[in-house]
Amino acid sequence: MSNRRQFLAMLGMASLTISGCTRMTAKNIEAMPHEYALLMDPAKRHAALGDQRLKISGADFGLGGTDFYDKAWENVHFYDCIFYGVIQLSRIRNCVFEHCQFPGSNFQARAMEDVLFARSDTLGGAYLMAAGGKNVRFVECDFGAKNPDVNQYGAIYFSGDVSYERCTGQYMDVSGDSVVIYRDCKFGPIDTQSGNGTDGKNIRATVLIENCTFKGHTDMAASNLTSLTIRNSKFDILEIRRSDVQGDVLIEGVQAGAMIGMLDNARSISIRNSQFRGVNVNAEDNYYELYRSLDCAVAPENRKNLKSVVLENVECGRDDEGIYDIVDNKLTNISRGCQIMGGYDSTVIRHCTIPSASLMLESASVLIEHYEGEKATFVTSNIGSLSFRNTAIVKAIDFTGVQVQKLEASGLVRYTGQQIVTKDSNIHL
Repeated sequence: MSNRRQFLAMLGMASLTISGCTRMTAKNIEAMPHEYALLMDPAKRHAALGDQRLKISGADFGLGGTDFYDKAWENVHFYDCIFYGVIQLSRIRNCVFEHCQFPGSNFQARAMEDVLFARSDTLGGAYLMAAGGKNVRFVECDFGAKNPDVNQYGAIYFSGDVSYERCTGQYMDVSGDSVVIYRDCKFGPIDTQSGNGTDGKNIRATVLIENCTFKGHTDMAASNLTSLTIRNSKFDILEIRRSDVQGDVLIEGVQAGAMIGMLDNARSISIRNSQFRGVNVNAEDNYYELYRSLDCAVAPENRKNLKSVVLENVECGRDDEGIYDIVDNKLTNISRGCQIMGGYDSTVIRHCTIPSASLMLESASVLIEHYEGEKATFVTSNIGSLSFRNTAIVKAIDFTGVQVQKLEASGLVRYTGQQIVTKDSNIHL
């Protein structure tokens, strides 16, 4: 897990309180002698029930949880139960937590396997974590913390496979280290950094986000992934800065105010049927930042690992603010608008509307087809084959320093007043 998560886990939640939580009324588990005895003794539980689940309803597991330290819970169905304070178990297997509450809890196990949390709530910041296991599901759960300070976020975090289905929440770290699925969720500002690279080891997660809505800032920065797939989802701000993706990035059917921060690494990036509007962020105290509506790029030192880039049916908002480009460790021109890096083998940009684009295309093959924009810069691109088909860049095109081995430019529409710069390039139009 990340250094921040390691610290939070060791902290033991000592700084969290449970004041102000609206908790259900429950009976202390020790006042349920039959259930308590079977819960504490797995052998006795199995002798009494075999493979049937022990049912515990309306139990309060209290503060401290010292009696439960390093215990194993298996084949238990908890209903209308409340867990708070520190509860650290060795294993939870084949258990259901239905309509339960975890207010201000540090609820951990070394491994969770085949565990379902259904319609359960944290009632604020909490930590539900496991260092191993598989097949943990959260269905219709709420992780609604109240403190917007990222250093005070709680964490719902699992090293094994985990899915979040029809969940809600905000101001929490909701993620994992293996297969991580978000489906039909509605979140406010959250962290979704999955996978990690601590102690010189890369632990990669495979992330799928599908049919979700994210308000505010969704921070996926510094994730360590095998692949990233986002489908049919909405974001205000999606930050993926310096995320290392070993394989493929697929984004389709996405609406976002902005997708900011280049990836550290990826084998391919495909963005289809998506809109990136371009928004002002942090408009406070007469200060604001204007983010480019789309960053589609990897770190310059890893650009040869990026083999394929496809943008199809992509629309971007206007963004005329700029940042300085660094090329060969030298400060160059100001890059304005969306930033798009080409794939080393192939780049396809088709049926796209991008008012202003910085295109960095070190590609064997580039096809730009049915493209609409006002300004585009191809500065310092190095391209094998470049084909324009029905491409309408109305105001200005900058080919400074561009080298192309084979150019098909008949599909580049010419306009009165259109400025085309070809200084130090081998392009002749």
